[in-house]
Amino acid sequence: MADERDDLERSEEPTPKKREEARSKGQVARSRLLIPATSLLFFVALLHFAGGELTVRLQRLVVGFFALAGEHTELSHEQLLYFATQSGWVMAAALLPLFVGVLLVETGTGLAQTGFLWTNELLRFDCSRINPVTGFQRLFSLETAAELLKTLLCIAGVGAVGITFLYARVGALSMLPGLQAYEIVLYVSQQGVHLLELSVGILTAIAVLDYCFQRWRSESQLRMSRQEIKEEMREHDGDPQIKNRLKSIRMKMARQRMMADVPKADVVITNPEELAVALRYRATEMGAPQVVAKGAGHIARQIRTVARAHGIPIAENKPLARLLYRTIEVGKEIPENLYRTVAEVLAYVYRLRQGRNNLSANIE
Repeated sequence: MADERDDLERSEEPTPKKREEARSKGQVARSRLLIPATSLLFFVALLHFAGGELTVRLQRLVVGFFALAGEHTELSHEQLLYFATQSGWVMAAALLPLFVGVLLVETGTGLAQTGFLWTNELLRFDCSRINPVTGFQRLFSLETAAELLKTLLCIAGVGAVGITFLYARVGALSMLPGLQAYEIVLYVSQQGVHLLELSVGILTAIAVLDYCFQRWRSESQLRMSRQEIKEEMREHDGDPQIKNRLKSIRMKMARQRMMADVPKADVVITNPEELAVALRYRATEMGAPQVVAKGAGHIARQIRTVARAHGIPIAENKPLARLLYRTIEVGKEIPENLYRTVAEVLAYVYRLRQGRNNLSANIE
């Protein structure tokens, strides 16, 4: 029972195949808060470097607007168009780098979370997406509750920072009506940047915690049980029992083919009991003697039995038998360094065979 429980418990790290399948379906860890948080963080950083220039331009724009509004003369269409055009150029020159930078930061943050991920899995038609029962379940699921909790946490954090910030500056804000226009713009911009920094800090901290949670959650969902790993390995490599069975069949067939080639051999070299190597040589067919069969133990005994049954000479040579068995595969020719030794054995076999043929001829 304990082994079965261990096999079903998701306690193992996901395999590369499991990760790739999840990634192909778009199941990667990502936080929906991280992109807007990094965008606002970039905006705050940009204000530190270019905020002074932006404030000066905005100050001139506001002062010029109020100066024109305080005049009793009626503005012509040309003056209004010129003022609007100049205002647009001022704001565009200040805001265009901001928009481009935010776009690059958002793209970079998305790639940092998911990498270069392209999948059409989410674009496929799925009946469960339009099923009202499934939609109702998603609406009241734990994931939806978690997203709602994150949203409320962001609102509460930013709200608390804003209320605390404004409460500490009530006195200064009450004195703004008595200041000049450029002074109001300067004060509001400075304090606004400070408030934005605090708010972005809260949002960034929540977004980082959310991303860490999403990573942990994604890894937890990808974890596998030992049984799942075994099934994946079986699908990839095949059933071990079937593989062993096929290997046994292949070895049996190879052994049968090898035994069928023993009667074609010229000599069987033995150890004398443990090893047996059958050699065949045809000058017109091959460049050197060829190993047609070899074996140890039971297979060696079978080779010797077949050789005796077909009148194949058996020669005992322990060093040569060991060397041939260890270094030469079945179907391969012997190396050049063994030519002389094997030639001596074959010459002896040929002389023995020639003597038998002469004896048979005399008897006849």
